Amino acid sequence: MNRKKLFLGGVIALLCVGGASYWRYSESRLNKMIGQMIMTGFHGDGVGENAEGFAAIENQVKSGHVGGIILFDVDVSGLVAQGMTIPEAKKHIFSSNIKNMDQVKQLTTHLQSIAPEPLLVAVDQEGGNIQRLKPEHGFAPIPSAKELGTGDAETTYKIAYDLGMRLADLGINVDFAPVLDVDVNPESPAIGALARSFSSDPAIVTEHGRAFAAGLNDAGIISSDKHFPGHGSAGGDSHNGLTDVSKTWQPYELEPYKKLLKDASPCATVMVAHVVNQNIDTLPASPSAKTIQMIRDMGFGGVIVSDDMDMGAIVEQFGFEEAIEKALNTGNDILIFGNNLSYDKNKGEKVHKTIRKLVREGKVKKSRIKESYKRIMEMKKCLEKQDRVK
Repeated sequence: MNRKKLFLGGVIALLCVGGASYWRYSESRLNKMIGQMIMTGFHGDGVGENAEGFAAIENQVKSGHVGGIILFDVDVSGLVAQGMTIPEAKKHIFSSNIKNMDQVKQLTTHLQSIAPEPLLVAVDQEGGNIQRLKPEHGFAPIPSAKELGTGDAETTYKIAYDLGMRLADLGINVDFAPVLDVDVNPESPAIGALARSFSSDPAIVTEHGRAFAAGLNDAGIISSDKHFPGHGSAGGDSHNGLTDVSKTWQPYELEPYKKLLKDASPCATVMVAHVVNQNIDTLPASPSAKTIQMIRDMGFGGVIVSDDMDMGAIVEQFGFEEAIEKALNTGNDILIFGNNLSYDKNKGEKVHKTIRKLVREGKVKKSRIKESYKRIMEMKKCLEKQDRVK
């Protein structure tokens, strides 16, 4: 009897140890998967400026609590703190991450070297008014989408391919371009007024958008078709607050997506806008299940990326935790926190902790996390192509 009790006690002890070990493994794996869904901006240039901010992003990258970073050349939050409005701040160069090409390459190489998984290193390098890597930094200028749209698609492809090769040389592997917004309103402050649209003709937007994305992808760069379901008619800028396009949006703004998403490259993502379009849903597009489902119904099986979750359109309508919960449950795979309109050196860690809490409370299912993780890791195979191209 004593032997039996001893044996059973040993079995129970082994099961308890094994269960605890499995739980730790499960939690560790979940933390890893969550991290891949988070992309954040940060302060610091890696060579001395804002060492505290840079140390914070180093810790978040090294721990795997963020799977991607996004680079900015303008610290909007710093200028706003000095009393400027966001539009005024965007007109200035107030160093954040980008000083010159050698410094950028050193920064990306270092962060990539400490990441437990290949790190997504992103930038908004569209051309024209939207170039984080500017001639002032030593980077070759790129024509605006509007200018490219007046030429032929072959030229657009060549310019995008050359851009992709130069980004790859700097250690950047994601470019949030091309813009597929149709130029419905030439005075739209976020699109038309900045010459970010290829054309008012959706067929031209489709042709040049396809060429731009292909050029980036062939250089090993992950591209991003944006801003679904269309920002080109907006009379306001969603960076600053809620933007409703319900009365100005035109159904033909979906045409470029319908024609490009079904056969999109595995190296392509789709970025969802923060505009409200009541023709589709009463919610902003990024936390709208109906909007996300439209993308899937168009045949796109890749990674869906939110626009900046720090934008006024989201911040003003939802709390921090609620915005994350909605964005995840509606099907966004990567959440971007630019950390530039407002700043928190531990933003990525804060997002990671919030998602863990939502999963623990059952508000976000583990299956939802696993689904996005699988897509993201499949997309990251494109980074192997970048190595071959280089």
